[in-house]
Amino acid sequence: MIDPRARTPLSPEEDTYSAADSCPAVTEMPDRTLQEMHLYMRLAREWDLRFEKLFRTGALSKWYSSVGNEATTVACASAIEAGDALLTLHRDSGAILRHYLDVDQILPGALPAGKRSRSPLPGDSQQRLLRLTCQMLGRQAGFSAGHERSYHYNHFEEEHGLIHIGMISHLGSMIPVAAGVALAFQQAGKDRVAINFIGEGATSTGDFHEGLNIASVWRLPFILVIENNQWAFSTPTSQQYACDRLVDRAIGYGIPGVQVDGNNPKAVLQVMETAVARARAGEGPTLIEAMLGRQRGHSEGDDSLTQVPVEELEQYHENDPLDLLEKELTDKGIASHAWIEEIRERCAALIVKYVDEAMSLPEPEVGKHRSIYAE
Repeated sequence: MIDPRARTPLSPEEDTYSAADSCPAVTEMPDRTLQEMHLYMRLAREWDLRFEKLFRTGALSKWYSSVGNEATTVACASAIEAGDALLTLHRDSGAILRHYLDVDQILPGALPAGKRSRSPLPGDSQQRLLRLTCQMLGRQAGFSAGHERSYHYNHFEEEHGLIHIGMISHLGSMIPVAAGVALAFQQAGKDRVAINFIGEGATSTGDFHEGLNIASVWRLPFILVIENNQWAFSTPTSQQYACDRLVDRAIGYGIPGVQVDGNNPKAVLQVMETAVARARAGEGPTLIEAMLGRQRGHSEGDDSLTQVPVEELEQYHENDPLDLLEKELTDKGIASHAWIEEIRERCAALIVKYVDEAMSLPEPEVGKHRSIYAE
């Protein structure tokens, strides 16, 4: 176990990135890894598209879409393992689906045979997906037993190494929680890491400073990923902060900071793998800023997207991460257009199947006691 009092600065040779840094040159990775990340990105996209449709037809009262964030969230979750802690917000369905599900269980035969980029969590992926769908629809079988209908839930499967802590609406408040989880790992002498997602708006809170500062001082195994989609509700970054890059704040904490193209899953995975390796080796936290573009409003149905200039919004759509990855797969001959369409159809059908099944399950009984706290 690392003694936080015995802190000494890292030498340049020990430090992979100089705080703060831009994304290093992206190295190539196996074709299977690209296909695997594509499948999870497509699954996350179809998940959101289905729930967006439910919102538009009145079946849901609210939805926060993750469309456009898939490359970052799927790639980040591809770098962690069983026993690591995942702390998510409302735009991180890609990370949740990637971490929860074994694709060979839910879509057998969809990927070529061979070693996966990471070992899937043991356990029943189909049951997890059903419960997650029930959670979004407020059904009794959801993780919070219908107490609420969103990502405000925790789910633990100790026997399978699944540690998922859901969002706090005051988004910056997740950072001290994640630092606390990382501290628990450190005190237990485990080489596990905690990864926390936040948006750029949450970096303007006091919790950002307090959580990141204590994680830095104690060299906690903690990775903070800023999903910078340029807009905090309807506030552009020009009115949110004065620094050129949020990742430059890493310098003040004495930790590595890396800005990365959040639309490039290869780049994100590469940066995350380095950050995870540092954390496991006891070298402390890393601040990552994934640069994205807002493709949806703060929530579906509000008018926040109307604040984004038309030309800017068009640019974000032109750089859609799923479109870019599918073009790379076909241009390089890694996958055919027919295979990509087959994956889209299978993912869409899978989500429809689970939504339909969840919709048929009972809602919570009105007036029945429902435990909020752990037994």
